[in-house]
Amino acid sequence: MCIKCRWVIWLVVVFNAANRIATLRLQCRSASCAVYDFCSTEDKFALSYIPETIGRVYMYRSCIERMDLPLLKDLPSFVKSLEIQHATPLRWISVPQTLKVLSIEQTSLRSIEIEANSTLKHLMIAYCHLSTLPDAIRHAPMLLHLQIRSCNIQQLDMASLCENALLSTVILTQNKLRYIANTSTTQCALYDSLSALVLTGNRLKSVNMELFNVFVQLNSVFLQSNRITSLAGRFVHSAIAELRMDINRLASLDLCQWSVPALVWLSFNDNVLAEVPKCMNNLKNVTRLVLSSNVLSNFTIESVAGMEHLVSLSLSNNQLLSVTLNSARFPRRLEFINLYHNNLTSLDLSFIPVRSLKIDASGNFIASFDVHGTSANVTRLAMEHNPIDCSWDSDTKREQVQCKVQTG
Repeated sequence: MCIKCRWVIWLVVVFNAANRIATLRLQCRSASCAVYDFCSTEDKFALSYIPETIGRVYMYRSCIERMDLPLLKDLPSFVKSLEIQHATPLRWISVPQTLKVLSIEQTSLRSIEIEANSTLKHLMIAYCHLSTLPDAIRHAPMLLHLQIRSCNIQQLDMASLCENALLSTVILTQNKLRYIANTSTTQCALYDSLSALVLTGNRLKSVNMELFNVFVQLNSVFLQSNRITSLAGRFVHSAIAELRMDINRLASLDLCQWSVPALVWLSFNDNVLAEVPKCMNNLKNVTRLVLSSNVLSNFTIESVAGMEHLVSLSLSNNQLLSVTLNSARFPRRLEFINLYHNNLTSLDLSFIPVRSLKIDASGNFIASFDVHGTSANVTRLAMEHNPIDCSWDSDTKREQVQCKVQTG
């Protein structure tokens, strides 16, 4: 074999039991090889032709139901990454010890086993028939990243990952998760390793926030696009920095039992909140707060005045009839307020105590506005798509602004 060649192509024609012709093809270039139509254990001889310079192998359109160790152990030990795609018949796979990266997508996978003392670091599975988190994951002590997407997993018990002492990222998106729990009764290695948990696009209805308290390194929790109507429990965490609860069904929230000093990004976009969550002022270090696409009808800046580090506040796409910003109690670092697409008919900006504030009030019903009575601290104002448009985007333009009355 010409190992130094840029391309190495092997084409083998075999006959299956139905006397139909199938084509096994091995195609290699640079640092990867692609194997097409791997359909029987007899085809594994092709794996021996993989050049030693190759670290990654892709398998496309495999028609084997079971990839067991005797088959995959013929994969050369220098191959560290295996990606299997469009292998609809595949139902069962056993992962050899030497693989570090495994990706399986668009299969009928129902079971996965991992050889003891595995060196696997990244496991990604998508579009499969798994209904539970595989027990075999505990046999991968080096695992750093676990992602299972668009399968049939219905519940997550964090205790099942307790033996994965290095696991930092768990992503279970677009599954059928209805429950998340932690049944561990002893110290769990995962408590000191998990940094990101992504459960977007599932069927969760309620979440006990106390569950996250034991994961001391947890930095990000993403719970978007579920069916969450309630958050319960005391949330006491010193590392959590980002919490995303977008596209759920939260109608009210009480944050009075939350102590999350590292939290900087909090988003409740696209829920059904009728008022600002209780005790929002306790979250003093949040820099970005998103309350867009809810059903807020009134808002006063005092409801977030205690958020000392708040820089950006989004209230767009609500049902706001009034907004009160004239107050000495004001988030002292606030730089931007988004009021886009509400039902405001007036906007009083006569007293703004912060040095520089940008406001987007586009897409409302504001018919009159006092430019000269507006605080000099309002440095940018967007008012497009109102009955009157007094927008400016610089100090110079503010001095020269002439409000435009919209007709029609």
